Amino acid sequence: MHPKHRFDGSGLSIERIAELSLRAESLDLSPQAWARIGAARALVERELAAGATLYGVNTGIGSQKDVGVSAAELAQFSNRMIISESTDFPGPAASERAVRATLLVLINNIAGGRTGVRPQLVRRLLELYAASRMPTVRLDASFGVADLTPLSQLSLALLGLSLDGGEPILPTRMDLAPKESVSLIDSNSFALGSGALALNAVERLLGAFDLAAATALEGLRGGVRAHAAPAAGGFRGAGQARARDNLHAALEGSALHRAGQARFLQDPLSFRAITQIHGAAYECWSWAKLQFETEINASIDNPLVDLETGGIFPSASMVSLLPTLSMDALRQALAKVALESMERALKLQSPPFSGLPVGLAEAGAPDGGILSINLNYIGSARMGTLLAAAAPVLLHYVGHTADGVEDVTSLLPLSVTQTEALIERAWEMVALEMTIGVWALARRGIAPSDLGPGPRRVYEALLPLLHIGEEGRRIFDMARIVAVVRDGKLVDALNGGSSRE
Repeated sequence: MHPKHRFDGSGLSIERIAELSLRAESLDLSPQAWARIGAARALVERELAAGATLYGVNTGIGSQKDVGVSAAELAQFSNRMIISESTDFPGPAASERAVRATLLVLINNIAGGRTGVRPQLVRRLLELYAASRMPTVRLDASFGVADLTPLSQLSLALLGLSLDGGEPILPTRMDLAPKESVSLIDSNSFALGSGALALNAVERLLGAFDLAAATALEGLRGGVRAHAAPAAGGFRGAGQARARDNLHAALEGSALHRAGQARFLQDPLSFRAITQIHGAAYECWSWAKLQFETEINASIDNPLVDLETGGIFPSASMVSLLPTLSMDALRQALAKVALESMERALKLQSPPFSGLPVGLAEAGAPDGGILSINLNYIGSARMGTLLAAAAPVLLHYVGHTADGVEDVTSLLPLSVTQTEALIERAWEMVALEMTIGVWALARRGIAPSDLGPGPRRVYEALLPLLHIGEEGRRIFDMARIVAVVRDGKLVDALNGGSSRE
């Protein structure tokens, strides 16, 4: 039976991480990776035998960097480092999928052949990945210059231990050799793995915003000429082209393309600038994807082994600034997309723009419509938490730790956590815009056959969940709508049926 994936220290994509992290798999390394690992370990052992002083190998780490480890203590020092760095601080645990994603990044890092660990340790990591359950790892325990605590908590399983004192995941114990503890924990594998999952989710989310915007455009009876390629004024980047292609695919064959369908000579900018706004978010997503994949496929450790020169070098490779910077930028772009999504939803309820009764109520009704079921109030509250999560974190200084040795931080784990929080709220904004777009279409009495294929699927999926005309008689269940929208089938249909989760 062939392994589903062979690590080589390069070419590991966020899509591959998202796919593999869904379940336990039998994985392996390429022959070249195994050879590099063996050669790097031999180099470390030669240096130790020659009496070299190596950081984290035969010295302490951080503020204890100048304290040597005696020969009598060396055999147990690596185990002790993992246990001492595994402090269980109160807080929620990471999902099993996030822990598997971490293992993928960590194994890929070691496969590059620059950490100097034994092949036996790699086999142990592969065995852990194939286990039916994952170790308990606490969230919010790293400030982004090496995920020391979460990676130590994960590594307890390699020793036959567990954070909560429960049954060990692996049936046998293992002792770590010198250098292996520092190589297991001196990277940002946890934040990078979780970030890869978040970025994979963002791609689908952006597709959903494209579909929601197309539905709102149908609900407004807006113009489509502003979204033609010539209206961009030349090539404005691959992101805008992608957003435009998605919008065109969603609206192909729509009655909006017929003469005289557009209600305004110029739609409000929140409708007219859909591809510019969404395109900017796609550009930020592509940049963040590049930075994360570059870091995931680099060698991160301190010290690093270099087979070409035969040297062992002190390194600051764990200072992951670009992934944080790019993810901070992405959150702001996503927040702008969500803001304009809500603006379109509000315009659809305003008679001067929609030409329909206020709040999309039934004509002459004293109550009813969107206003009476509080969607705008709830949406505004949820938008508040979304915008709070969008704030950049890179410059939130958390330094001077380890007696001043670690005086730089990236806060990459926080950036990832904030992105995950924003994604949760953004799906609700997508569902809100789709809901109000469908409500407007129903009020206009637009035949589904006159809609583009994207909005038509949204209309058919959501209309049965709306109780138009029954407001005040039963409680409106927005949770069901969010679940249908987030399920992904609507977006997958727009993208030809391929799932990105």
